[in-house]
Amino acid sequence: LHVLLDSERRQKYLKKILVVSDEMYEYSKIRSWGKQFLHNHQSTNMLALLTGALIIEPYKETQANIWKQAAVDVMEKFMFLLNHVVDGSLDEGVAYGSYTAKSVTQYVVLAKRHFDINHFENNWLKMHFWFYYSTLLPGFQRSVGIADSNYNWFYGPESQLVFLDTFILQNGYGNWLAQQIRKHRPKDGPMVQSSSQRWSTLYTEFLWYNAELVPNPPPDYETAKMHVFPNWGVVTYGAGMPNTQANTFLSFKSGKLGGRAVYDIVHFQPYSWVNGWRSFNPGHEHPDQNSFTFAPNGQVFISEALYGPKLSHLNNVLVFAPSPTSQCNKPWEGQLGECFHWLQWKTKETGDSAGEVITANKSGEMLFISGEAVSAYSSSMKLKSVYRGLLLLNPQTLLVVDHIEKHNDSSLNLVSAFFHNLDIDFKYVPFKLSNKY
Repeated sequence: LHVLLDSERRQKYLKKILVVSDEMYEYSKIRSWGKQFLHNHQSTNMLALLTGALIIEPYKETQANIWKQAAVDVMEKFMFLLNHVVDGSLDEGVAYGSYTAKSVTQYVVLAKRHFDINHFENNWLKMHFWFYYSTLLPGFQRSVGIADSNYNWFYGPESQLVFLDTFILQNGYGNWLAQQIRKHRPKDGPMVQSSSQRWSTLYTEFLWYNAELVPNPPPDYETAKMHVFPNWGVVTYGAGMPNTQANTFLSFKSGKLGGRAVYDIVHFQPYSWVNGWRSFNPGHEHPDQNSFTFAPNGQVFISEALYGPKLSHLNNVLVFAPSPTSQCNKPWEGQLGECFHWLQWKTKETGDSAGEVITANKSGEMLFISGEAVSAYSSSMKLKSVYRGLLLLNPQTLLVVDHIEKHNDSSLNLVSAFFHNLDIDFKYVPFKLSNKY
């Protein structure tokens, strides 16, 4: 468009970009997004600063070089840390993950074009396709809503998928999944993209699309499979399939705060430029270790909390009473970091919060997944084990078994399990027989 603008308009835009880029640079020194890695705001704002620098460079080279150095320094550390996330996931979930990834993909292209920095072998990028494919409920419209989420994606993911196919996969998987998502996009209702997000990745989708890569689904895509995200601590079953009555979806989450790679970097401190949890922001995560969702025959039955207050019971996990450290639902207490608009990750005990997937096995139509989440609860509750097992007996029947152990001096004597549904009200209808209930 630049060549079509007259001189006056070019100068007007140039002045605006200069002023805003300078503001971004100054804010990057003091705002949290300048310091917190792998966060959606950091990749978005640093890409904006880099873009401004590249545009201004022919006119104010010295100023532009300062901005470029600041943006590239942060984003190179960002990509270095992402390389540790070997399952392609992001701890902020699919919705905010798409927010982060739209900027990461653009940075990767700009870094190669302008600085000859090659990130195409990045471990995270190589696996990022599965973060979109293996989190999709049957029908290609809705993704699993782990962490703060709408029903699917904030940005894209067609642009990200086209990028992955053109530069990383080169096998048609990305083009195929983008095609399915375009084809099945809801036309109305809560799963429709907002007007502020709908068009913002269309231009990169167009620029990166390679028509020579014929859309090609993953092998046996119409057969239900189990997928494990070891860094994220998430297991899914039945993802990325057509919406037919026979297709069931199940997810289970039991992982470390921030994901395994970030958690271990924070605790083992291998890099001097990482300042513990101050260098990250898992505030969009939920108190959700040992949580699950279930959509038998494609109908969402047990759902997640999406974007809302961080309350344990909304994430289908156990809460206990009476607890001496209950904060927002006395006498009940759930997992560490709950009760506020953002997960309270800065306290020391919350920073050590972790769950673990113990088992994930599939045999025919039967599936068994289990996890341990005792480390996600306050030590004041004096729990020894909070173990949950899910046994999918057939596409319509899920058996949930909770095994709880506590120390002798624990004050807890009550446990509650609340199974959440966003679409359907659960109502108890008593069965009447011979005038007796």
